[in-house]
Amino acid sequence: MRRPRTERAYGPGFEKPKPGRKSVFGRGGDDSKGAREPRGDQWALEEVRGHLTFTSDRIIAWYLAEPQTWSFRAHSDLEALITDQASQLADLVGNTVHGRVTTRPYPVRHWAHAAFANAPDPQPGFEEMMARNQAHMAAHSQADKLVYYGVDLGRRDATVRTLAKFSAGAAEREMAAISERLDTVNRVMSRPGFSARPAVGHDMEWMIARSLSLGAKIPVPEPGEAQQNFLDTDDMAEWFESVAWSAEPLAPTVQVTSSIGGRQETSHVCVLTVSRIGDIEVPETHAPWMAKTDALGFPVEWSFRVEPRSPEDVSREMASLTRRIDGQVSHWSDDHGKRPPKQLSRQAGRAADVEDEMRSEFTGLSTRTRGWYRIAVTGRSEAEALDKAQKVVDLYRPQIKITRQLGQYHLAREFVPGEPLASTAHARKFPVLKVAAGLPAVTAEVGDKRGFYLGETSAMASRAVLMDPWYLTEVMEQAGLIPLVGTPGSGKSTLMGVVIYMSILSGIHGVAMDPAGRLQRLMTLPEIGGGVFNGQQAPARARSVDVLGGRPGSLSPYAVVPDPNPELIRAEAMSDHEFAERLHRERSAAVQQRRDLTVSVLRACLPVGLANNEEVLKRIRARVMEAQADRGADTSTIVKMLFEGDGGDHEIGRELAAARERELGRLFFGNDFLQSDEELKGTPFTFYNLKGLTTPPEHVPREEWSAEEQMARPIMTLAAWSALHLIYRSDPNDRKLFALDEAHEITQASGGTGRALVHKLSSDSRKNNCAALVSTQNASAILGSDINNFVGAAFVGRTQDESAQRDALKLLGKPEGLGYESILARLSPRTRRGDEQLGYREFIYRDGLGGDTGHGGMEIIKVTLNHHPGLQEALNTTADPTRRVSRAIGGDPTDLPKTEISGDGNG
Repeated sequence: MRRPRTERAYGPGFEKPKPGRKSVFGRGGDDSKGAREPRGDQWALEEVRGHLTFTSDRIIAWYLAEPQTWSFRAHSDLEALITDQASQLADLVGNTVHGRVTTRPYPVRHWAHAAFANAPDPQPGFEEMMARNQAHMAAHSQADKLVYYGVDLGRRDATVRTLAKFSAGAAEREMAAISERLDTVNRVMSRPGFSARPAVGHDMEWMIARSLSLGAKIPVPEPGEAQQNFLDTDDMAEWFESVAWSAEPLAPTVQVTSSIGGRQETSHVCVLTVSRIGDIEVPETHAPWMAKTDALGFPVEWSFRVEPRSPEDVSREMASLTRRIDGQVSHWSDDHGKRPPKQLSRQAGRAADVEDEMRSEFTGLSTRTRGWYRIAVTGRSEAEALDKAQKVVDLYRPQIKITRQLGQYHLAREFVPGEPLASTAHARKFPVLKVAAGLPAVTAEVGDKRGFYLGETSAMASRAVLMDPWYLTEVMEQAGLIPLVGTPGSGKSTLMGVVIYMSILSGIHGVAMDPAGRLQRLMTLPEIGGGVFNGQQAPARARSVDVLGGRPGSLSPYAVVPDPNPELIRAEAMSDHEFAERLHRERSAAVQQRRDLTVSVLRACLPVGLANNEEVLKRIRARVMEAQADRGADTSTIVKMLFEGDGGDHEIGRELAAARERELGRLFFGNDFLQSDEELKGTPFTFYNLKGLTTPPEHVPREEWSAEEQMARPIMTLAAWSALHLIYRSDPNDRKLFALDEAHEITQASGGTGRALVHKLSSDSRKNNCAALVSTQNASAILGSDINNFVGAAFVGRTQDESAQRDALKLLGKPEGLGYESILARLSPRTRRGDEQLGYREFIYRDGLGGDTGHGGMEIIKVTLNHHPGLQEALNTTADPTRRVSRAIGGDPTDLPKTEISGDGNG
């Protein structure tokens, strides 16, 4: 039921305004000019139909712009973005274009629901992990930026407006009268530049509610809530009556009180105005000037209205200005006999240039505009609001002057759709390219909306960074290879450990190659390694395999290469003939891979002199090609065949027999892998522990390697192939995780077997729904393996070496020599005299989620684990003398439960 016009409504729980304070439900409340109290209690907004708002005399079509990325885009792309928006503004000559930039609190609860639904089998500890993430995200005031554009479609016919209240036919005729113009505006707003869609339903409701509350808290709509596309004053009364505005005369802020759930909350709003803008160079030197406020760390509201002007209008103004200047020049020279000031000649020249541009230019990029630009900040107190306002002023110095005008109440009303301009002061007459260079829709956006919470973006704005590693394979239909690149200490192992931890708790199965033995420290956490968790006994979700302590033959080069999966081949084959052909081809490839691995391993067991001898290599390969190469084969057979040959074969056989007796060499001879493999079945996650393996120093000639160093890379390669088998034996549709640390030690293995492993892992990741995290100090380990085309996402940490920077930029798909190198070097910065550990690590994250280049979004992100203290401690690899293990008390208390591949099958 509609309220009588004489009733005054101040919202539930609100009192009528006290003397000296004016209600702001109506049009009055001028806090500086003493304007009269308006009639009624309504705002100008009367009705909403779809994406159109109606006042008593105007119709405005509203659009929501798509977020636009800025970071790590080529200058040509950024210039095209500005030019496109300028062109669309020029097409709207004769219309007033309104703008509203607001924020919506990041839907942490919605993300949590999506993350729970996305976890295949949440384990004990998953809910606690999610709760810590949600609390951390909520405490960091992260919000999504929403940019609305409104195009004034002109005046309403008073007669039709009156009839529309009583006749549906009259309303339809009103819509029909503007349909052609509306279609034109819809096309303009959808083009590149604005890339905006009609704001309907929840989008329209949010803009109106947020504008009326202007900084005060309002409920965030649930995803499943019903949406309304048609609203009248009765429908909007929920917003009108749940908020009250008030202002003291000449006060520097406006008070906005909202009522949510029976509780009232008052905010203080300070409105600032863009006064002057100097010379700015976007994108060469400066960031988009309207998007700069994203970096402040607190929500900032924008309201602007721009009038693109016709060439005729501008020409008349320039002609009038020229006449005034000529009159002033004449006054100085003729009346006073003095030389005119130089600024008059400069002004005359500029006016002539503008008029010439308007007459000769036909692309619309010389269009001039008139506009007003307001900024609103909110605080819980007047002092807090003014402090934030000062931060905005400081942010824009010296290029842009920001002022605070009197009449704050009326200025604040401009933020509500349909309200008139409060003051014509500070009208900015910008060229359309300068307006477009504001780019309010630019933001930081990277990652998906359902994945693990990794941290926040840290460059242009702070936004939550979420990553579901299987989004690449399941949704984008891309390979699941995710390299992690950076110098030692850049945080690669920590980031990899975070993803492993969250994957295990989500119920993901997988394996991790752990050369340094650091990742398996996750097993000290009871929710991973088993133990008392939340007062109950939690089962172990992971096991550690001591590769170097394994049985003879536990790393047989024959057994570690899995047979092809017939189910996977049949699912992709179009016919029985194709199935049989592909199965035969892939089985042959597996046999050849086993032989290549065997040759590589046997060569590594020989002294350097023999290993580099081409004749020796030819003899070994000949015997390997003669022998069987199924998974049950044994490298000892090759030794036996060599002893049965001539004298040259005997020498090779003796050296290999001696290697078989060494501590590490015994892992290659025999074939105990299949029995060991059975022992690991049923283990959700396996860490292959290679701690104690001595890897050869970089740049040291192979001739100077010790016997242990010579065996390091073959062991790592075979262990990685062994781990890969655990992936292939699973259902192709199940999510799987393969984590490979220190990948360069494997890709540099002799014979190309390590590169073949990484290539196979990458090329098969999509078909097997496997996310493959590959950590290395230099991107060349990835690029040199010819797998750059298989890279889905990528993380690049601090990189300082020039050649490493070139490789990292190639991995990211960015050119050299444009300043990106300095960004790589400055990631995770430390002060020179700082004596505390850095509490975070920074990476450039390329999410791989489509886009024009196919690389997806790319931003600098900050990964921190302060909200996961147990995980942070487990992954802390920084040396600390205070944590030394005293061996006098009977051993190392941090020893982890290990699974030796031993005869009794227990570990």
